[in-house]
Amino acid sequence: MDFLTFSISLQKYKSRLLLIAVYLIMTSAIVHAQARNYTLVYSDNIKGGTAIFGNTLLQVINNDTINTIKMNDNNVDGNSIYGNDNENMKDVDIDGSTGGYGSVTVNSSSADLILPAGNNKIKLARLYWGGRIRNSDFDLTAYANQTIKLRKGTSVPYSNITALGIEKITIVSGYSQYQAYADITDFVKNSGAGTYEVGNAPLSTGAIDNGGNNGGWCIVVVYENDAVNYNSIRIYDGFQQVYNNGNPLSNSVTLTGLNVPSGQLAAGDAKMGVLAWEGDANLAGDYLKINGNLFSNTTNPVDNLWNGTITDNGLHVSSKNPNYTNQMGLDIDQFDMGTGYGIFPNAGSITLEFGTTSDKYFPGLFSFIIRMKDPTINIDNTVSDANNNHFANLNEVLTYTLKGENSGPGNANSVVITDTLPATVTYVPNSLKIISSPGVTTGIQTDISGDDIAEYIENGSIKTIQFRIGTAATSSNGGTLAPYETYEVQFKVTVNDPGTGKQIPPIMNIARIKALSDANVNFVDDGTAIINPDNGPENGPLPVTMVSFTVSPLQDKKVKLDWKTSMEINCSKYKIVRSFDGNIFNYVAEVPGAGTTSSIHSYSFIDDVSSAGCPIIYYRIDQIDNDWKSSYSKVLPVKITDETRQLIISPNPFTSSINIKITWNKNENVTAKIINLQGSEVITKGIKMNNGVNYIAIDELSDLPPGNYFIQFISATERFTKKITKQ
Repeated sequence: MDFLTFSISLQKYKSRLLLIAVYLIMTSAIVHAQARNYTLVYSDNIKGGTAIFGNTLLQVINNDTINTIKMNDNNVDGNSIYGNDNENMKDVDIDGSTGGYGSVTVNSSSADLILPAGNNKIKLARLYWGGRIRNSDFDLTAYANQTIKLRKGTSVPYSNITALGIEKITIVSGYSQYQAYADITDFVKNSGAGTYEVGNAPLSTGAIDNGGNNGGWCIVVVYENDAVNYNSIRIYDGFQQVYNNGNPLSNSVTLTGLNVPSGQLAAGDAKMGVLAWEGDANLAGDYLKINGNLFSNTTNPVDNLWNGTITDNGLHVSSKNPNYTNQMGLDIDQFDMGTGYGIFPNAGSITLEFGTTSDKYFPGLFSFIIRMKDPTINIDNTVSDANNNHFANLNEVLTYTLKGENSGPGNANSVVITDTLPATVTYVPNSLKIISSPGVTTGIQTDISGDDIAEYIENGSIKTIQFRIGTAATSSNGGTLAPYETYEVQFKVTVNDPGTGKQIPPIMNIARIKALSDANVNFVDDGTAIINPDNGPENGPLPVTMVSFTVSPLQDKKVKLDWKTSMEINCSKYKIVRSFDGNIFNYVAEVPGAGTTSSIHSYSFIDDVSSAGCPIIYYRIDQIDNDWKSSYSKVLPVKITDETRQLIISPNPFTSSINIKITWNKNENVTAKIINLQGSEVITKGIKMNNGVNYIAIDELSDLPPGNYFIQFISATERFTKKITKQ
């Protein structure tokens, strides 16, 4: 690899030396290389994706006319009897050569940058251009040959773009294939989606053998968009020749830093993009292996991958001018690779093998976008009392059990459980216990920090329990819960004396589990356990016989309270109170009582909590006598979710079909997917949703193996998931 560098020491302020220095500094800003190894140029995990687009700058001219047959002969399956070797290749110049802005270009073509709906933040944009030159025609060390022209649209002035680097490989004596690249992130940030026109690339024309003349351009864009899934995005570039010189040849390269997320991939969960130069549709025998697996699709045959096509998942891209299917030496292809190509969860690298038996080509760019799967962590907090009467008594030992799972398809990383104890209890020393957790030794843990995966921490009046669970958990960091892994931990406390003349209040304990997804997004769940006091018959709960009391979340952030009594004595009314912190309760509404009765009475009330702004709400029923004496029920928590959809699936479990009732908030096309626990899509169906209630039947499910699945409804901006079971 040769690099052109200059070092100038100015000893005298002479104008001639200053001019030379300015010239040398300008030329030394360009990195010239015989070839360049593939390196990682962009790496991030974001809600976003990539776009790759470009076009040819040369076309076949026969008898002063564009030969559209030769330029489109590979439109069916990528194969053709025509190539650019010994063809009369001339400049494409869509902006003309006289008048307006066209006079500044000898070649020009356009293609469209297409971005998803919503707000797109451009993170990276790189322009690549190149082709074959006769060295005597174009000196690439000259500044004039290190620039290319770029504009958004087709009716505004061009901007001059200067190469950051140029790689050049000799084909035969006097002729070279080159690739140049430049950063155009700011340009694309200011311009946005639409048509981009590129021109004036240094390219030789006419007919010649040993591969023929070729040339074109390509832009790769990385964008961030909150409406898009989290993805692992990696861009690699370089410049290498794959050439057999009459003998079968294969070159392999391993790209590191790939960062495949956890969870099994479906076919469309991983997508690869490639840019390569000088592939010929008429020369079979070239191939690409991904982790040892041969790649092919409709327009990229297994033995003729590099065939001058610009495609997306086997379909020719038509949003370009001119719109040829054979670029005569330029390949820009994108394709799904989530299944069949050895892309395993948590892989950090990928191996690409380039082979040929007759062709020569020059791979220059690889992009990868791999969908990151989210975990779904949950925690259930339950409490048992030593007397086993379900009431808290003075100095009684209470055992808290915290258990749950990661029920999502992605890893939950850095998992930590924290429980800040209420002031009504005192921790029992050396009672921290791991019942179960992957990758962790079960049993009693010490109370001391820093020696195992749990501790009891006192910080003034704040008393905290902490567990770090999951595979690879340490004394300082939480571990990983893989999809569908479970855990269970325990600790003990005693009930405190509330003081002279005071009753033991309801004891509420809130535990929290926190984790990071593979995209470093925080996931949190809270679990609440409440045990009510046994304050004796004279100060007991309601002077009614309450058969049941439940609270249930409804759609649209409403909560339903249901209670049933079998006897009431002098009961005037029931007052519903709620709390956002479990301590301070406020009046909500009241329901008339039944007076004195020994009959069964059922009551219900629906509470609108749309303005609550907290994940857990606590409810209590205060019973008021006719003489205004009051007693209270136990306190019950309810989790409030952000779900506003009504989704009813029946039957569930199912055998061969399901009926779905779902509300939607606008008219739009939605994709319904049924996904197995490995993350693979087993059913995909397009659905036209209407604003309001929709009724959907999916009846092609008899062939599914028994087990658990997820059904997802996916629009451009929303994703709604529910678990279903096949019997």
